[in-house]
Amino acid sequence: MDKDLQLSLANNAKEWLALSLSISSAEKLSFDKIHDGFFSTYGAHFMAHVYRDTFERVLNNTPETERNKLILAFRDSMDKAIDDHYATGQE
Repeated sequence: MDKDLQLSLANNAKEWLALSLSISSAEKLSFDKIHDGFFSTYGAHFMAHVYRDTFERVLNNTPETERNKLILAFRDSMDKAIDDHYATGQE
């Protein structure tokens, strides 16, 4: 991963952390309850669709160069996770 993407991801992580810290405990509990309700009601496939839709919306609002870097990093991470999963015999 190149330095610009690493810096961009690090800055993004810091912003998400700041946002997370600014959310009250009650809001977090409320979100968790809604999230868990959707998960238990509609299942993992529905939630995977929600996560994918969210990820795509973020990518649509990202400059093309950064979007391409992020997609490549995401694919590399997914490929590694899949390879690691099968290398440990967790089929």
